Amino acid sequence: MNLPFIDWAWRSRGEIAIEPPLTTEETFARLRPLVDKETTECDYGDNTLTYIKGNPAAQDRLATFSQGTLTVEQQGGLTKLLYDVKSNALALVLLAPLFFVGFAQIAVAINQWEDRKAEVAKAEGASEEEADEEEEPAPHHWIDEALGAPAPETLEQKKQRMEEEGEQKKEKLPTTPSYVLAGLFLALYVLGRFLEPYLFRRTLKRALNLELAEMRSVAPEAAQPGRAS
Repeated sequence: MNLPFIDWAWRSRGEIAIEPPLTTEETFARLRPLVDKETTECDYGDNTLTYIKGNPAAQDRLATFSQGTLTVEQQGGLTKLLYDVKSNALALVLLAPLFFVGFAQIAVAINQWEDRKAEVAKAEGASEEEADEEEEPAPHHWIDEALGAPAPETLEQKKQRMEEEGEQKKEKLPTTPSYVLAGLFLALYVLGRFLEPYLFRRTLKRALNLELAEMRSVAPEAAQPGRAS
């Protein structure tokens, strides 16, 4: 999806300073285990690596950001890794709330249509009752009674039946589950939008052995005497 105005919602960009500096070949060699998969298409340029993961496994460390470009820049003896990656998973999670809200709005529209239909039927029934002459039905004939035919309704019984039918409203379509699911997916997207770029950046630094180098540089300083924690 190439939507420059909104693709920031599922896109992540940034840069990582590599210290000590590495050559472009050394950088790509350390990144190769991340993209050297059967389901990954890679294109190596002079200083760029473009990858697309067709169907990444759940344990794939780049499963969330399944496509992107990694660029190595060499400037003044410094090495930087620039990344521009996209996540189809984040895009789907972002669209899910809209999907469920749409279902809820359809249910609301159907419920409103049913209410209007019931009101129209009720008004028509009331007008028919006013037009009819309110007369008691003829007595139940003994022949009909012998044949087992039910006795005709009296006016009182008819009114009671009409009131009971009016009180029994048709059960409405529920909308709460759709709104709850929309809220859950929205919360999941917000969490993933901030957490996944951090995890992706940490994955790159681990592949480049930068985290290990940082831990080694911090450990001797902590062990020096006279340094209070």
